[in-house]
Amino acid sequence: LLSPREYECLEWAARGKSTWDIGCILNISRRTAAFHLDNAKSKLGVRTISQAVALLAAAMQSRL
Repeated sequence: LLSPREYECLEWAARGKSTWDIGCILNISRRTAAFHLDNAKSKLGVRTISQAVALLAAAMQSRL
């Protein structure tokens, strides 16, 4: 469902990183990090990064 980059950005967001931090970590611009997070939110059908992270955590939990 999510691209590898969207997933990666969402994982960093789950660790409390800002789009600026994510950009620095992944060597992309802040805006590109925000773009990937926006795409992830859209694909997951949520409005906030917190909701996306919660949905991702629930999906990971159900796999265990």
